[in-house]
Amino acid sequence: MSWKTSRALPPILLAGLLVWFSFGVDVDPNRDPADPNLFQFVRIRYNGIGSGIGVFRMSQGPPWMHDYPRAEKNFLKILLEVTSVETTPESYLILDMDDPRILDYPFLYVSEPGYWSVTEREAANLREFFLRGGFVVFDDFRGRHELNNLISAMQTVVPEYGFREMTIDHPLFHCFYDIDSLFMVPPYNVPGPPTFYGWFDPDGELQAIANYNNDIGDYWEWSDEAINPITYSNEAYKFGINYVVYALTH
Repeated sequence: MSWKTSRALPPILLAGLLVWFSFGVDVDPNRDPADPNLFQFVRIRYNGIGSGIGVFRMSQGPPWMHDYPRAEKNFLKILLEVTSVETTPESYLILDMDDPRILDYPFLYVSEPGYWSVTEREAANLREFFLRGGFVVFDDFRGRHELNNLISAMQTVVPEYGFREMTIDHPLFHCFYDIDSLFMVPPYNVPGPPTFYGWFDPDGELQAIANYNNDIGDYWEWSDEAINPITYSNEAYKFGINYVVYALTH
C-alpha cells in the first residue's frame, strides 16, 4: 500500500535490546522482502466482523489492521538485529483468514480478535493450519466480552482444544529471552490486568498465545516515538521475539 512509512528505531532502544542477547544476521539489502526463504510476518484479515466496535475504533481502520504497518516494520527491524532469523523490515503481508496460503507460513498475527465473527470457511482453514502445527498470536483485545468472543470463535475452529492461563515456567517465555515475569504494564487503560492465555491441543502442545487486556503491537508501533517508556517497549519486543522463535522451533 502506498501509505507505508519507515522510521528508524532510536539507538537507545536498539542498544537496550542488543544488551540482552544478540546473534544478528546480515541479509542482502537488495534481497526481495517477499522471498519465501525469509521469515514473513503474516497479519490476518478476518472478514467476519462482529458488532459493538465503537466509532473511534473504526476511525482507526478495520480492527484487524490496527497498528499496521508500523508495528510490523519496527518489530522486524528488531527481530533482524537481535536474532539469527533471516528477514527484512519489509517482510510482512496481509492474508485473509480463509486464504489457503496461510498454510505456507508458521506464524500468524491477529489483531483485535474480540471483534472477530468467525465464518465457516475461516474456521475450516484455521483448523487445518493448527493441525499442521502452525502458531498464532492474538493481540490487542480487552474486557470479558472480547475474551468470550475469542473463546467462542476458537471453539468453533477446534472444539477439542482449549485456552488456559499461562504461567512463567512455560518454555515459550524462555526460548530466546529468559522472561522472568508475566507482569506487564498495558499501553493504555484496560479493564483488568494483562493476562496471557495459551491455546493448547489435547496433548498439551501450545499452538496460540492471546495477549488479553494488552496490546504489544501498540508498543511496537510507537517504539520510535517518545510516547511510552523504553523499558515497556523493550518488554513488548521480548515477548514478540520469543513468540516468533517458539513458532519456528516447535
